[in-house]
Amino acid sequence: MRTEIGVARSGRGWLWAAAAFLMLVAALPGVQAKDEAGAYGKTLEKIYDLSPETLAKFQRFQEKQAQTPGDKGKGIYANTERWRGDELSLPTSKNPFTVVVKVSGVALADGDAGSRWQTSLQFDGPSPISFLPELVHKGARAGQPVSMVGAAKGVSFKEDRKAAPQLEFESSRNLRIDRVQVEVWSGIRKSTWVELLMSWSPILTGVVFLGVVLWFRRR
Repeated sequence: MRTEIGVARSGRGWLWAAAAFLMLVAALPGVQAKDEAGAYGKTLEKIYDLSPETLAKFQRFQEKQAQTPGDKGKGIYANTERWRGDELSLPTSKNPFTVVVKVSGVALADGDAGSRWQTSLQFDGPSPISFLPELVHKGARAGQPVSMVGAAKGVSFKEDRKAAPQLEFESSRNLRIDRVQVEVWSGIRKSTWVELLMSWSPILTGVVFLGVVLWFRRR
């Protein structure tokens, strides 16, 4: 009798532990590793540090846009200030290629600070453009240093190409931009430990469900 009670208790304990583990895994996708090696691809091909002159052009563009009445346009119709980097050799053996934009600066006032950008890898012929979601630092304080990172959708080529990263500045809000870096990554990034755990969650869910059914049948 004591043995049966012990088995039942240990079974219930195992089920609760498994259920708690699943709840933890379900909550983890919102936690993302930042600036980890291999976070955006297998190999970092090149880092471009935009010059102070380029950042000054972005600032003048922002001021001009603020003084211009009417709709500024969105997406492919948006007015932008363009920067283009040096060409890279991009062989198909390193597909896909991902452009990453890192922005740092200072919040001008209390509130969200952010900026909008478009990226592409320019080559001879039509080059697809990626629209990054707005890079935002939530709830910044006036004078607070802020940093934001955005990654474009990876691009694969059918043949070896030479291409140059291109960045187009759309706008910023509540932000003085002090530094912008553009990174070009190649290859498929490594799966994070969170993603590896999530890949097992369907199996664990089935095991927990089966355990619950068997436990109730024993009762």
